[in-house]
Amino acid sequence: MDEKNVAEFVNEYMRNHPKSEPRDLYKLLYQAFMGPCHMLEDIFHAKTSLESEFEAAAPIEGQVFEALLPDSGLVRVNLRAFKAADGDLCQLWNAVKLTLKLFQPKPDEFRNAWRAVSRHLRIADYGLAELDLLDDSAEQDPPQSAHHSEQFRHSENPSYRVVAVKAIEGIGGDIFRLFREETEITLDRAGLPDVAIDKPEHEIAIDRVGIEELLYPIVVLDKNNRKQSTVAKVRMSVDLPARWRGTHMSRFVEIINRFRGEITYVQLREILDTIITQFDARSAHITLEFPYFIEKLAPVSKTPSLMQYTAVFDGIIEDGEYRFMLGVEVPVTTLCPCSKELCESSAHSQRTKISIEVISSDFVWIEELVEIAESSASAPLFAMLKREDEKFVTDLAYANPRFVEDVVRAVAEKLGARGDILSYDVRASSEESIHNHSAFARIARKQ
Repeated sequence: MDEKNVAEFVNEYMRNHPKSEPRDLYKLLYQAFMGPCHMLEDIFHAKTSLESEFEAAAPIEGQVFEALLPDSGLVRVNLRAFKAADGDLCQLWNAVKLTLKLFQPKPDEFRNAWRAVSRHLRIADYGLAELDLLDDSAEQDPPQSAHHSEQFRHSENPSYRVVAVKAIEGIGGDIFRLFREETEITLDRAGLPDVAIDKPEHEIAIDRVGIEELLYPIVVLDKNNRKQSTVAKVRMSVDLPARWRGTHMSRFVEIINRFRGEITYVQLREILDTIITQFDARSAHITLEFPYFIEKLAPVSKTPSLMQYTAVFDGIIEDGEYRFMLGVEVPVTTLCPCSKELCESSAHSQRTKISIEVISSDFVWIEELVEIAESSASAPLFAMLKREDEKFVTDLAYANPRFVEDVVRAVAEKLGARGDILSYDVRASSEESIHNHSAFARIARKQ
């Protein structure tokens, strides 16, 4: 991009997208020079993501295809306008795959273009802290992508796929017709009734209504490896006034699709704010339950293996107040003190699950809660143990007998000693090895 054309480019983009911020310009340039490569590292996931996003997309009026830069050879397909035009999803997916073969990313050209734009924005003293972060992303090898700003998402609700013009010509059919005719879609909503806002038979307010069991990719902060990608089971809900018959379920999926690829605990507040706005609700709730993996070394052989835990992010906004809860479920070994006291050379043990939920005033690592749970049990569990490790863990459990009562008290003591834990809920449940029932104990406290 020629330096003298930068101001014209920025001004034109801001005129067309007045709610844009620096990261939106960055994303446009990334798409123009890097194509869809960042979205197609895993073809199966990319196809599944496109299908789910297309299914949840609400059709809108507007242009199906939007040119990126005049000479980039790429266009941006608006999924929502494409859906409104009865576009064929299979054709679009074929065009996306073909683009991967036809288009070669141009990282150096992208960096040069972004440097020019960044310099222009800095002269205008526009978002300097964010520009520093974006500059760093551009200079990485390969350059890192960015997501649209919150303002842009709220104003335009973007849902795009980047496709090469040659790929569209190669596919032909409906997608080619839409491109050649530069079709602008308009919708006639007069004949589409909205049954959800009808008066219900029983005018009773509903505390929570929404969707659950939705599997969705998320990114979690990892204490040792910075980030960890996983798949969460998602539940999203709002309150429903007595005067409305139902809620618009598709909006939940549409909202979470806007945050695709950047759903960490930090984004929960932003997602909930979006839900409140879109549903005109008093309260909104989101829960993400996901597997989380920690590499552990066996105690003697030091053999590495990945141990799986279950973690939970739970966020809620109610009457303007936001609360976030972090939870983790940790499997451990407990050995019965009573059995050890009664028997001369043995004792029965069981697998115990310790569940910890905390609300804190500061950031808490999942690993910290796991360590608190494991250190409160008779012995931790490992995914892999050699014989020498098995002996060590068995001896350790025998030397540290614990009732479930002992476990929850030890966890509560450690959580209570921290100044950042505002409230906690601790539960331990042991699957008894000599009884046909389980034993449990629970302590819940507000600091």
